[in-house]
Amino acid sequence: MNNNTVLRDRTVRLIGIPALGIFIPNLAGLITNRLYRSIELVGSYLYFIAVFLIVWEGNIRLMYFIRARYPWTRGSYYKIIIALFLVNVIYSGLISALLLRTWKIWSREPTDDNVPLTNAVFLMVIAVCFIANIYEILFLNREKEQNETRVEQLNIAKAQAELEALKNQIDPHFIFNSLNTLSFLITRDPKSARRYNDTLALVYRYILGNRDRDLVLLREEIDFIGNYFYLLKIRFAEAISMVIEITDISAENFLIPPISMQTLVENAIKHNEFTEATPLSIAVSISSDYVIVSNRMNRISEPQPSSKIGLRNLDNRYKLITKRNIIIENNFESFTVKLPIIRF
Repeated sequence: MNNNTVLRDRTVRLIGIPALGIFIPNLAGLITNRLYRSIELVGSYLYFIAVFLIVWEGNIRLMYFIRARYPWTRGSYYKIIIALFLVNVIYSGLISALLLRTWKIWSREPTDDNVPLTNAVFLMVIAVCFIANIYEILFLNREKEQNETRVEQLNIAKAQAELEALKNQIDPHFIFNSLNTLSFLITRDPKSARRYNDTLALVYRYILGNRDRDLVLLREEIDFIGNYFYLLKIRFAEAISMVIEITDISAENFLIPPISMQTLVENAIKHNEFTEATPLSIAVSISSDYVIVSNRMNRISEPQPSSKIGLRNLDNRYKLITKRNIIIENNFESFTVKLPIIRF
């Protein structure tokens, strides 16, 4: 189980286990103190404390096991609670009955009177159920706090992603270059100019329409990156190329955070030198629940300082939305980023 969900209850155990180990046998009438010498009495109570320690620790470990093994959805919640209750009762009853009966064999208590033993087992089971209920409340409160923290972090990440997307929308260099390209096409190739204008509109419509969404179909993201790269291709011509090795069928079966691949394509354009003689080639493929975006490296001779904020924000979004990190591989010949995708 995640360490964040393990309760820190050492003080409670140090006080509660000895207290119950002494209190329950006396309340049930299991032990008649005046019949024993001091050393026998101490030994008996240490035994009772050990019994309750075994019962307590066993129940806690069973709770951890069940919670870790079975998903706690709204539909299964009550079933798991009932299972926990039955496990607590059966385990506590059997263990306490076996160990207390063993003690009674060598004790000074009457062998023909089993009522105190039954009462002690019953009280121990009641105590365990009460304690298990308290633990369950603490577990649920802890998980609620963790979920609230995760939602808050996700909102922060979304705000950062929206800011990054907004920066991309109003980036003066991209707008300036796009308008210059459009102006050139209008005078030289009006038909291409219209297609360029329509594609530019599709790119911005996608950014605006999906900036508030956590996940989109991989097919939609592939269409977007294709349109985005088309705008770059018109500008850089044969100096850049991109191959997408993902079929329409596979793209329909996965979800991905929107505007994910755009950051990687933009980074490849920004940090590499390329010409028609030495073009920049970008490859997009899918493998083992990852979308893989890679490019050959030809670093700019005088690179500008990079804050790597784009990759950090992208990794943070993935960690919060998919609970997985992006994988970055850099062998100084090629740069590869693997983006986790969700199968549905």
